[in-house]
Amino acid sequence: MTADTTVPDAWKELFLLDVIPAGGSAIAFAGMTEDITGIDFGEKDIEGIALANGGRVIKFTPMTDESITIKVYPVTAGVSGETTATGTQQLFHKQATADTTQPILVDNTITRQKFGLVFLRANTLPATASTLPVSGVYARRTQIINAYMTKDGLNWDDKMESAEITFKWTPFKKDGSANKREESTDGSVQLPAAGTTGTSF
Repeated sequence: MTADTTVPDAWKELFLLDVIPAGGSAIAFAGMTEDITGIDFGEKDIEGIALANGGRVIKFTPMTDESITIKVYPVTAGVSGETTATGTQQLFHKQATADTTQPILVDNTITRQKFGLVFLRANTLPATASTLPVSGVYARRTQIINAYMTKDGLNWDDKMESAEITFKWTPFKKDGSANKREESTDGSVQLPAAGTTGTSF
């Protein structure tokens, strides 16, 4: 197939997101780009140290943690094993055993779990973010591993229930390897398959 040689002006309107609980299956989200309400991909700051002669030497500051906040519209208490998301509470408060029996019950817990995130923007979107992008089109993907959901804030703005969920992660693992990967293609080749474990690419 001949590659699409028209570079997009910008990634607009729609994106796909897969949230992958560590040890679980990908949960598919889809949204409007405007629903990504906060992105902080860290800083690699520097600090100038004054010398006696008036000069400066540069001191590197370790890279800061990264996070992303997304607006979602939950309609259930959420089950972590779902492949299509209808809620987030059971992701935020991991239960000893995921409740899949109606009615769904989610108690507050002190348990935390790791997540992988796969964001996909493309001229033609596939079924889910982890699916290989359509051949021959521009695509950009961000993969994040070892993230934690640190906020699940419900509100009733505009007279409807929504929530802002925040995922936060360190830029590097203990061994210094990356927890975030950015990828793109001009369509001449497909992106490789996305990670599926939540803890590795």
